[in-house]
Amino acid sequence: MVFSDPKFLFLFLPIAFLIFHAVRIWGSGAMAIGVLVVLSCIFYAYWSVTFLFLLLGQIIVNYHLGYQLQSRPRRGLLSLAVIFNLCLLGYFKYRNFFLETWVDIAGTHVVLSHLIVPLAISFHTFQQIALLVDIKDEEAELPPPLNYVFFVMFFPQLIAGPIVLHREMGRQVEGTRAGNNPGFAYIGAGLFLFIFGLFKKVFLADKLAPLVDIAFTPHLDLTFPESWTAAIAYALQLYFDFSGYSDMAVGLGLLFGFRLPNNFLVPFRATSMIEYWKRWHITMTRFFTMYTYMPVAVAMSRFTRAKGVGKIGSFVLTITLPTMVAFLASGLWHGAGWTFIMFGVANGAGLVINHLWKSANAPKLPRFLAWSLTAVTVLITLVYFRSTSLGQAHSMLHTMFIPHAFGAPPWLAAHLPGWHLPVTSYEWFNYAAMTLQIFEYIAVLGVLSVLLPAYAAQADKVNPTVWKATATAAMLWLAFGVLDQPRSFIYFAF
Repeated sequence: MVFSDPKFLFLFLPIAFLIFHAVRIWGSGAMAIGVLVVLSCIFYAYWSVTFLFLLLGQIIVNYHLGYQLQSRPRRGLLSLAVIFNLCLLGYFKYRNFFLETWVDIAGTHVVLSHLIVPLAISFHTFQQIALLVDIKDEEAELPPPLNYVFFVMFFPQLIAGPIVLHREMGRQVEGTRAGNNPGFAYIGAGLFLFIFGLFKKVFLADKLAPLVDIAFTPHLDLTFPESWTAAIAYALQLYFDFSGYSDMAVGLGLLFGFRLPNNFLVPFRATSMIEYWKRWHITMTRFFTMYTYMPVAVAMSRFTRAKGVGKIGSFVLTITLPTMVAFLASGLWHGAGWTFIMFGVANGAGLVINHLWKSANAPKLPRFLAWSLTAVTVLITLVYFRSTSLGQAHSMLHTMFIPHAFGAPPWLAAHLPGWHLPVTSYEWFNYAAMTLQIFEYIAVLGVLSVLLPAYAAQADKVNPTVWKATATAAMLWLAFGVLDQPRSFIYFAF
């Protein structure tokens, strides 16, 4: 059940909203939290009852491990807890990838079973790992069992994030249990954000999906303009799809009186890779920074001080190594495949070059040039992210940067007789009307991607105005007009 599913919009959400607030007002805060837990179980079970029990089993084991870490901490217990979660994640998500890699190396033959990945296993697994680490470091206390289950399973952020830390939700849950839930105070902001995200997803992102799906068909030989168009179209589709989902999640949280963290801060305005990753998928970046990058960086910093490593060696060990480790982990987190690993490598390399430029005190680039270099780097990484194989990614990148030849579609060649350009067959540009439509839509979305504000960054401060009310009504009307089209959120696969 996705957030744009009519069953969610017109059945599940209204019932959940009414039941929660009725219980909160006439019952108790603890009962209201319990109701949301049950509703979240129903929400997840709609996809798979079997994997709901798997998730509940994982929660029970992690709660017991958290209790042991807090009450009777023993050496190696945190490592055991992390290994348990990563093994569970590895079995369901990476089993076939590791077996295929082993088969390729060893030259053996293995019949692989069909792999069904539990929905959102990466998100809720990492959320629980983060809390276990915080308990071990005495930066968090294990909440009561009901609060813990709610922390993991709250349905607005259960399926595709944002990745929430307990320090962000713990006091809010305790406040609700104590009768201090904000109630209807955020309902206006919540509705606005939810509709804003729904519009971004179903009206903006999904219109690009057919174009992108065709472009990334395996073995399709794209031309130079088609490759660039496909890369840009996918970047815009992914941004409006995932940021739309994140806005909807934050909006849903507000409807129930909970503030979820913002996940996007207009990332396509970034003028460096460092800035880009402070704006894109913010909660994932935060997780890998806190729980992967920082431990490696601190360990390497101690090593360099103890061994008296020089400036270059220090940069390699304290910046390059932890950056590449974090982004390799990030790439694998997104999916089991070499394309995702290369996505991580390309992003890590971009960040390392960015840090090297800063540490060398190199002159600051003009803003437009810096933005252009960042945008091209992001497009390269996303070609890997979307491609079905490394061969497809490299073929598209080769066409983008080292094209074989330039041609013109029939309608354009007829108007350029003196240019003597060869007539080339295109997937999308063979007709003038289609070409104009594609470029107009991509141009509009490109402008919107840098102009639309990140309302979710200060969601509880979104004030009602006549303009917002009018815009909300227009976005809702446009979104409802295309609700009957089949769709799914891109990040549900991760």
